[in-house]
Amino acid sequence: MAQFNTLEIPDALYTQIQGLALSKNRSVNDQVVQLLQLALQGEPQSQAQILAEIRASQWIPTQEIPDSVTLLREIRGYDD
Repeated sequence: MAQFNTLEIPDALYTQIQGLALSKNRSVNDQVVQLLQLALQGEPQSQAQILAEIRASQWIPTQEIPDSVTLLREIRGYDD
């Protein structure tokens, strides 16, 4: 694997990358590689495209599944 060395990274930027890596449970190196991959993937999606994908992947319950209030009433014996 090739090495890529940068000599001068602003402290604020490094701190941001370090915090992001920590929150994602990655090393700083792995986080930098991930950020570079994301940056080079191509055109970023628009907000509308992202929202459309989220809406398309949402699970919609069928009519056969009771709502949570009904289930709680059954468990607690309120419908007896």
